[in-house]
Amino acid sequence: MSKRKKEVFPTDEIPHLWMHSWRSQGNARNSCGNLYFQQASIFSYGSHFEIARHVETKRGDAILFNTASYSVTTARQQSAVRRAIPDSVMVFNVPNLNPSKDTHKANVADYEKRIESALLKAIRARSSWQKEYSHGSAIALRADRNEYVKFFGLRNKPLSAIPALDSKELDVIKAKEKARVRIESEKTKKENAERELRLAETIAAWRRGESVYLNTSLGYSAPTMLRIVGDEVETSKGARVPVAHAKRALSLVRAVVSRGDAWQSNGHTCPVGPYKIERIEADGQIKAGCHLIARDEWERIAPALEACQSADV
Repeated sequence: MSKRKKEVFPTDEIPHLWMHSWRSQGNARNSCGNLYFQQASIFSYGSHFEIARHVETKRGDAILFNTASYSVTTARQQSAVRRAIPDSVMVFNVPNLNPSKDTHKANVADYEKRIESALLKAIRARSSWQKEYSHGSAIALRADRNEYVKFFGLRNKPLSAIPALDSKELDVIKAKEKARVRIESEKTKKENAERELRLAETIAAWRRGESVYLNTSLGYSAPTMLRIVGDEVETSKGARVPVAHAKRALSLVRAVVSRGDAWQSNGHTCPVGPYKIERIEADGQIKAGCHLIARDEWERIAPALEACQSADV
């Protein structure tokens, strides 16, 4: 009988076996199975995360290396795999490792996005070394992108050279970026102003007693509010308590504020309907369950609350 091929190796050896002996070895893993390769591909923690893959075209051999990461351990494994790749081997850093028409399109687009990002970093950088580093990254990424297109025989046209740091072309890009940032800032300001207006209208409608749905991103940014509905005080979070209970709580809160010391329910309780006040700050803020009620909010309804006719409970 032929001797069974060894498939379990020390973790540090797996990247080197994958790099140099994947054809003859076929498969190998470390003892805990969180780093392994199957033929041309090497994985971290499972087939859901492919670290890198050997690829071949008529132009030769290369490696596709995943630009994403997964965890601290995966990042260490990626570094180990990268160190195992000789400098003479062509490596393309891309987000998609399964070559196809669609993934090539996505990879080229990702290269171009990273080139633009590096160039913008060079434009925005304050120090000269940061400018030069980011500019150099843009140049290197452009070369990799063009080589990727050439290696896989894609129809994408080669990108033109990256403008020099002191060139008029870069000044034009810089001016366009400033204009884009200004437009984006104005758009954000307008959206924020519109949102604040909608929020103010929503708050006013709720306080008028209208049926307003507050469980949205707009409503969540509103403060905890109070209103009187019949013989109950309702909060903007949907809690309801009897007016009589609310009036008794109001007396306690005012006493705490006048005293100037915070009140904590250490053995003492102040039931308000089915709820309990847990703490009253010296500045008048009330904490009851998930509710934080500011002083100006309970003072706002205090006159109407005191005017309500209700039996003491």
